[in-house]
Amino acid sequence: MSERRIWAPRPGMTRAPSPDLAEEADTLVRILREQGPLTASTLRRLAEARYWGPGAFGAALGRARAEGRVRRAGFRTYDVVR
Repeated sequence: MSERRIWAPRPGMTRAPSPDLAEEADTLVRILREQGPLTASTLRRLAEARYWGPGAFGAALGRARAEGRVRRAGFRTYDVVR
């Protein structure tokens, strides 16, 4: 009997549809309204963004900034637009 090798390509990375992130952006705006200006790391911790998935915090923060609801207030610090 011959020894057969089975070859299969590695599974490719499938991309899930990008989430809307509206709820996450709303969460960031709400926290900034309640707490005032915060560093990105503190905002991430208070929002419990580690449960959102990879890249979701940055995308939600970017969305809130693009909508004009959040602005940079300093080096790695963000605040709501009043």
